[in-house]
Amino acid sequence: MRIWLISFLTLLALARGLEWLHHLTLPFPILLLGGAMLSILSNESTLAGLPWMPKSRSAKISQIEPVAPENTFTPQ
Repeated sequence: MRIWLISFLTLLALARGLEWLHHLTLPFPILLLGGAMLSILSNESTLAGLPWMPKSRSAKISQIEPVAPENTFTPQ
């Protein structure tokens, strides 16, 4: 019974939230700033190569070379 109640309340909240979002209007400059921020954040790994940007953790990890195991199989 609890699962049904929680599911019903969650779906009701989602329906009301979507109804509220349809009536929401934002000024154009705020939409432009939001889009610019999204593009900057999505390209964070590319921006890390610029001289004035600090190196990101993902860029450092990708530069690490794998170490070969000592006993590798060599065909004779």
